[in-house]
Amino acid sequence: MDTIVKTVKQHSFELDEETLKEVRFIGNQFKNVKNYVYSRYSGINGIPLLSNPRQIRDEWTKSKFAQQWKLPARYWKLALSEAMTNIKSEWSNIKRRIKEQCKVNDNLTKKDRHYINYILKSNELYHRILTHKYYDVPSKFKDVDLNFKYLNNLIRRYTRKYKGKIPYSYKLTTFSVDTGLYSYIDDGINITCTKKGKRLPIRLTDSNKYDRTLIIKVTENKIEIHIPLKIKTKYHKDYNNIIGIDKGYKYLFAVSSGRVYGENLNDYLSKETERLNEINTKRNRFYALYNQHIEQGNVKKANSILQNNLGKVKYNYNKLKHNEAVKSYINQSLNKLIDTEKPKEIVMEQLDFVNWNGRYPKSVRRKISRWIKGYIRERLEYKCDYNNIKYIYINPAYTSKVCNKCSSFGIRKGDVFTCPKCGEIHADLNASINILDRKDDKEISLYTNYKKVKKILENRAI
Repeated sequence: MDTIVKTVKQHSFELDEETLKEVRFIGNQFKNVKNYVYSRYSGINGIPLLSNPRQIRDEWTKSKFAQQWKLPARYWKLALSEAMTNIKSEWSNIKRRIKEQCKVNDNLTKKDRHYINYILKSNELYHRILTHKYYDVPSKFKDVDLNFKYLNNLIRRYTRKYKGKIPYSYKLTTFSVDTGLYSYIDDGINITCTKKGKRLPIRLTDSNKYDRTLIIKVTENKIEIHIPLKIKTKYHKDYNNIIGIDKGYKYLFAVSSGRVYGENLNDYLSKETERLNEINTKRNRFYALYNQHIEQGNVKKANSILQNNLGKVKYNYNKLKHNEAVKSYINQSLNKLIDTEKPKEIVMEQLDFVNWNGRYPKSVRRKISRWIKGYIRERLEYKCDYNNIKYIYINPAYTSKVCNKCSSFGIRKGDVFTCPKCGEIHADLNASINILDRKDDKEISLYTNYKKVKKILENRAI
């Protein structure tokens, strides 16, 4: 990989009231367009439109349906395009998860899996099966002994399982502008507004200029401009190690080399959890008092409590400040890990799908849940791509429950793993070694069922 996308930011000076009102209106309407598209087309009947979303745009233009948004055409067309792209990605993820589930389903034959994969590749066939409509069985499967009723029901069941809720955009003040909606000037940028033929001049703190689709984000009385740029990746001749990493009990990662990184992560999460528990306890009392006054008809007192004691500005600011601090610490720790370990390859579990219920006590899970596991994964993948480090995912089943030396099942308590044969060892370091060893395990693939994994490990321990 020679290039990678990196997002850089531009910042504006404070906006006047009229400009601020205009960009907020555009952001709100941009959101409304996307949410309408999500609600209208993200369902099963929207599948046939995925291959040609332009017909929605043409219909909106012809019927003048788009006029209700009160936006220049380029804005609502951009919002429509983004929403349909997100819907298409969602269906791609659903199909991917169905394929993964089929791989671990021992009741399916190779022919069964071949049929399901073939159906998933055709939006027309997939849609007909989901809507119980008649379809011609593909010629390559007409002479194959398959239980089509069972397989089609399985496709429907897996789709229901992974479909999830309708997407929804909560970003009131975020919208995109393509190159036809803005132009740079000497001290800032001009953005197309809702008034025909006019643009909003916005002063920026730098004089950089870009020529791609930008994301505008309104923050209080200013705007941030997010610009995706392609940058060259790095090559390190001295990066020769292959390491396994595991999410730590009290820190970010434990590595098979014996080192740990991000030792203070638990402190960050603990302090914030305790702070929020204390604040939310107080706020709950005020909410109860507010509801009491509403029931008694004391609207004036209720509104006073709502305004003076239940405001969100400071509350949200402190949460954002904490999240940014944790983000910064995670990135510093990942940089340290890469600089120290000098890996050419990293072996790991798929962090945002690993179930930590049996691994950590409730108090620790509550702290971890305050952070997005997907963020850790996204930043680690980004830094690997940027440094040309290969990363692979392995089957996570029982990596933290067996001894890395003798393969015996043991007991984990906190950060201590006790093997009945080998004694005590650091639990996360033990798991990280198991993760590294599983890379070359020919019996346990990424999609091997966890029950089968357990049998394999039990046979090895005998």
